[in-house]
Amino acid sequence: MSKDFIERPHQNEKDGAIAYVQNLLKQARENRRNEDVDKLENLVHLLNTKKYGLVWEEHTELVEEEMKTKIPVFVENGTKKIVGNPESEDFNFLLEGDNLHSLQLLKKTHTGKIDVIYIDPPYNTGAKNWKYNNNYIDSKDSYKHSKWISMMKSRLDCARHLLKDDGVLVCAIDENEVATLKLLLEEVFGNEFIVDIVTIIQNPRGIQGNNFSYTNEFALFVYKKNYKVIFEREVDENDIDWSPLRNWGSESLRTDAKNCFYGIKIKDEKIIGFEDVLDDDEHPTKNKYLEDGTIIVYPIDNSGIERKWRYARQTVESIWDILRATCKKNVWDIEIGKPYAPYKTVWFDKKYDANEYGTQIINSMVPHNDFDFPKSLWNVYECLYATTKEKENAVILDFFAGSGTTGHAVEMLNKLCGGNRRYILATNNAIGEKKEREFKKKFGSPEENKHEYSKYEEEFGICSSITYPRLKAVSDGYIHKKDFKEILFEKKLTQSLFKKFDLLKAEVDTIVETMEGKYDSVKTVFEDASIKVIGINKKGKPIEGIPHNIKYFKTSFVDKEEFPDVTLEYELLNYITPLVELEFGVDISNPKVQVILSEDQLDEMDESDFVENSTIFFHPEIFFDVKQERILREKKITKQEIPHYYFGKDIWS
Repeated sequence: MSKDFIERPHQNEKDGAIAYVQNLLKQARENRRNEDVDKLENLVHLLNTKKYGLVWEEHTELVEEEMKTKIPVFVENGTKKIVGNPESEDFNFLLEGDNLHSLQLLKKTHTGKIDVIYIDPPYNTGAKNWKYNNNYIDSKDSYKHSKWISMMKSRLDCARHLLKDDGVLVCAIDENEVATLKLLLEEVFGNEFIVDIVTIIQNPRGIQGNNFSYTNEFALFVYKKNYKVIFEREVDENDIDWSPLRNWGSESLRTDAKNCFYGIKIKDEKIIGFEDVLDDDEHPTKNKYLEDGTIIVYPIDNSGIERKWRYARQTVESIWDILRATCKKNVWDIEIGKPYAPYKTVWFDKKYDANEYGTQIINSMVPHNDFDFPKSLWNVYECLYATTKEKENAVILDFFAGSGTTGHAVEMLNKLCGGNRRYILATNNAIGEKKEREFKKKFGSPEENKHEYSKYEEEFGICSSITYPRLKAVSDGYIHKKDFKEILFEKKLTQSLFKKFDLLKAEVDTIVETMEGKYDSVKTVFEDASIKVIGINKKGKPIEGIPHNIKYFKTSFVDKEEFPDVTLEYELLNYITPLVELEFGVDISNPKVQVILSEDQLDEMDESDFVENSTIFFHPEIFFDVKQERILREKKITKQEIPHYYFGKDIWS
């Protein structure tokens, strides 16, 4: 750490102001200026307190200080590129390095382009599970809260710029900092945003505290006001709230909307179609029976009054899938019921169990890892499902990537729901506190043995030894070390369901019979007030991969002092390609993607070098001549100018 580096730059500002006022207060007392004494005492009190909001002493990070003289850049580690799906041209990205540096580079490529940011930052529990300026923060650190807030604020400030207008930030946290985090999010994002808190029961066994056993953590959802960004969850058939499709109350008569009076055809208890709007002089009965067994239902109430359906004839077919036919006292009617509903603010399900669906999964995917407290895969999956269910091409960022659960959840979401969502994961390559103690015992101080420490990080660092191997296992498949359970069927047990228990049992028996050959065993269990059918594969069986493509970038630096004047621009051109790949989600080795950074490079290209139906990314100062423009047109090549904003500010500042 540099001798000139000041970790607490604001330490003396407040203390100095208070000391100055207290000196004035002392003089006022000595001179018996009682009126001034009262005012100065009140001023000291105001300086020592803040009426509302978050109060902390701002700290500065070394990684932030570094960027004053050095420009962060990405360098690809080509040996770690994964091409699991060669038929796809799309790539996901794993960014190794301090996430503040990665976020600064993402501001160049993804400002206003991220659909969802999901983060699971260090919880600041007092355990040595995160560092600030190369030192582990524990419960004895008097400034642990200020340091945590300072660390989070600088990163959230960047994250705010990356979100789309309809984007969502989801932040997992526990009871230690949930109150602090909510205030911080409100301060960073401002009054235009809403911060909602969801409670997730992720440890039903509980973690014993002094007075309570903690079974839950929280997910804070941040999004702009007046945007519908949390998609609705699917509702079990027995929980659907059904209501008449026929209108009632004021303005519900046939004469109030003539195009809402038509027949709905049912057969064998199912809706099979819709008739045209009836002429004004036609007055049918509520149910009309045809010889082929078809029944036509009209919006007529039990008193014989002609009313109207809630949807016009031209729009009713768009809601066909949420209608049903019902029969009461031999009279058929039509009901509407949405099989989806808003998410509730408490999530309780066995699949959120961090041990069974977090620790056990990561231990199978990355044996002998030392990662503590991984998230349940389904916990993260549910957060992403709620925010990207109808965004099949969403870009999802996690800049506290940890064990890579977010990347796994994104690919699982694509597999189960369809779509081509892509992820960008950023994490440092820090080694755990236990491994660091081992290193110090063997080699001494990391600062004095940088070469050995670098090799130690490559072998034991979180990105290279846990995040990357897990993502590779997601793509390639893996062997589960314990029995692997998968929920094949689930229904909440309700009073109405018990009345139809014979039908339910038949449905369950059919599923069990169908799935028995696909699993080592299939069990029916009753838990969480639900009946579930669970398929179980014994340990040692392979889990099928979800093939996808990944590029591995590592942060590096260009020292401004080493490249004076125009040479800095030429040096930064060497790092343009990774930013192009990151922004557009492509791989430059793909023949259909080319980067041209100079006129000389363009002039050296023959006509055969231009690939049909490709994209050329080019420096803004390059001009294509008439012949080259003709080649581009004939070969249907797209031109994409490389943005000035990649390194423009760094060059001109």
